[in-house]
This record gives sequence, structure tokens and C-alpha cells, in this order.
Amino acid sequence: MPIGSRSVQRLLPLLVVMMAGLTLPQAALAWGASGHAIVAELAQRRLQPGPLAKVKALLGGEVSLASIASWADDVRPHETATTNWHFVDIPYDASRYDPARDCQVRPTGDCVIEAISRLRAVLADASQPREARARALKFLVHFVGDIHQPLHCAERNHDRGGNDVMVFFFGNRVALHAVWDTSIIEKRVYNWGEYVRYLEEEWFPQQDGARLADGGPVEWALESHAAAVRAVYAIPGDYNLGDDYYKKALPIVDRQLGAAGVRLAKLLNEVLQ
Repeated sequence: MPIGSRSVQRLLPLLVVMMAGLTLPQAALAWGASGHAIVAELAQRRLQPGPLAKVKALLGGEVSLASIASWADDVRPHETATTNWHFVDIPYDASRYDPARDCQVRPTGDCVIEAISRLRAVLADASQPREARARALKFLVHFVGDIHQPLHCAERNHDRGGNDVMVFFFGNRVALHAVWDTSIIEKRVYNWGEYVRYLEEEWFPQQDGARLADGGPVEWALESHAAAVRAVYAIPGDYNLGDDYYKKALPIVDRQLGAAGVRLAKLLNEVLQ
């Protein structure tokens, strides 16, 4: 039966949306909502009473850090000047961070290393309006997570942090970046709360907490870059990522999520003390 003109008109907006979804490049969203929630929850559990009270005052009451951990991704589509704040493109074969090369100022922003430093200063400044400090807090919660995702601190052959590298993760075709954003976490647990439980009860007791909290944004980015070179980009020639790759990835994901939570807590405790 032929479709009438009115039916076609009603279908056109849906068809446009569907085609857009097929053609738009994939955004680089670190860890996905679950990973960011894990980092934020770990950090909140380690906040001292004073800083925790200030966090709640800035966010407007009993608002958890996990609930705002992905806010920076939500606002990025219409705040394009923050786009590059989510990552730093340190070349695969580089051995150090070079601000002139890796953090150039562009209309879409500079990089996550400089963004964390600026936003920390805003949050620490009690003379700033509450709205500005709350905004800085929400960005910081997200960006400290971002800088610990290895593919937010490395790129190889201008692949946009693995977004342009298509692989098969247990048979599913997906970008390498998305494997580290969400696929590994989702394969391990059904909900992010279970990952928090695992890290708290099984992983953290075996770690040196003080050493885990060391460093600043530059050191964190270089650690992530090293993990990308050592393991993330170590993909087989057929691009099939299965048990071997997954098992090697898990300790890295554990460490990066755990370290991000501890370091975010330390930053907030220092800034809001």
C-alpha cells in the first residue's frame, strides 16, 4: 500500500534523526556514566566532614557526587568551548607532556591538564559566586575521571584516542575507545555499585593508599598515556579482542578507577578544607 504524503511528512523527522545517528562521529566520552559514577562514589566516601559539608552546600543539599559525575558530558554539546577539556592528545611515541604540542588553545578549549588546574583555583576561591564554584566542582569530578582513562591521554596516528580504531570486543564491533569507556566495565559487573564494592573490599586493601594518591594532573596523564602504550593499543592483528585482552585490561581499569577516586578525594579535601 503506498504511503500518503501526510504519512511521509510525519516520518521525515524520524528519518532525519536516524540518519544523523548513522553519520555523526562518535564522541569521546570517558568511562561512560558507570565509570564516572564509580570514581565519584569512591571519592565521596573519602571526603572529610568539612569538605563534604561544603560539597553539599555547593550542590544544594543531599546531592551525591555520583549523580553529577557525567554533567560535563551533558553540557558539552552546547558548550563547545569545553570540548577539549576532556582529554589531552599526547602522541603515542612521546615520552613527556609538551603543552605547546599537546595543549594548544583552540575555540574548542585547550586540554584536561590545564582545565583541572584552572577549575581547582576557581573552586578554592571563596570570593567566587556559588554558581561558579559549583560549576567548577562538577567539572572537576568529571575531569579527574577523564584524565585516568588511558585513551583520553594518548593518540596514535591521529586516531582521536582510539575513536577511529574499530575492533571486535567478544564479537561486537565497537570503537577501541568505547571498549575502555564502557565495554570492559559492563562485562565485569551489571551495575557500578558492585564495582565500587569490589574495589573497596577486595582491591583497596592490597594497595598503598598514600602512594596511590600521589602526583598531579601531569603525572596522572603520563600514567594513563603509559597504560595506553603498554596495554590499550596492544591489539591483535585481526582486531578481535577476547579473553586474553580482557584479562590484561582488568587490572588497569581497576587501578585507574581506584586511583582516580582517591586522587579526586585528596584534591577536594585540600581545596575545600
